[in-house]
Amino acid sequence: MKNYDVTADSALQEVRTWILDQQNRDNRFRQALRTAIDEVLDGKRTGRYSIADLRKTEKTYIGTKVEIVLQDTFNIPSGPQKGMDYLISGHQVDCKFTSLATWEIPTEAIDQICLLTRVDEKKETFGVGLLRARSEFLTGAPNKDGKRKVSALGKTKITWIADGAAFPRTLLLSLPEAQVHHIFTSGLSGQERLNRFLRLVQNRLIDSETIDTVTQQRDGNARLRKGEGRSRTELRGDGILIAGHWKKHQAVMEQLGVPLPRMPRSGEFVSFRVVEAAGHHGDRPRATLDNKEWVLADDTDLPQVGPLLPALK
Repeated sequence: MKNYDVTADSALQEVRTWILDQQNRDNRFRQALRTAIDEVLDGKRTGRYSIADLRKTEKTYIGTKVEIVLQDTFNIPSGPQKGMDYLISGHQVDCKFTSLATWEIPTEAIDQICLLTRVDEKKETFGVGLLRARSEFLTGAPNKDGKRKVSALGKTKITWIADGAAFPRTLLLSLPEAQVHHIFTSGLSGQERLNRFLRLVQNRLIDSETIDTVTQQRDGNARLRKGEGRSRTELRGDGILIAGHWKKHQAVMEQLGVPLPRMPRSGEFVSFRVVEAAGHHGDRPRATLDNKEWVLADDTDLPQVGPLLPALK
């Protein structure tokens, strides 16, 4: 197969067409990759939130998880040939993942179609592409496992389905290192870590996975509820409220003008601080709670006991 032309590779083009025909494919790839990584991180048990926190063997296992989750997500048949993952449009396809610079291709996948996936946590991007793993597209020297890497030339031969698409980085990765150390100070309980986290991370969407990672407990959301030491009761003393996806909570955030890209969905929460409205707040948006008017606090507003959010029943 001299002078390889990817557009003339009918099998690869048929696989590409099948993928492109999948409804909402980019979001499904994005969520599948996020799910696979989160399952290996196992944050609720380990407190880990970055691929960099994993051992080498665990990083390798992400590839297996990605293969499994993608297969379930897109209902892809298994490949009948030994060592090949999928059968798409009648063609054998091997699935590979990397969070590094390139992919490692095993001997059995040489000359086969490979579904290449990658995630860059720092850039907050992901990619999905197809490559016919011809020998000339791989590095010459295999590693100790007999695998060869996709070369610089090989990368130019990838047919991209998604390249540089936005990837949801875990919220903890976006925080300054000093804040992360403060949250995860040794000796704190899960509840204390969560309270510190919610004091620091305000006016941002917070997902349940992050809450479980901070608390390192299953159902970390339970620690958001009212009660002695619990987040809603403890933080309200400083005017910090914790709202969820409920319409009554969303209405309060809309009235206050809490700066969010969108309202929280089920399983998401927002921490924000309020103070009682005063003359110097000018035309700052207001919400009426506990028969008083409140505004979203800024750094010049001293902490004060906050109101209760509307009851959900």
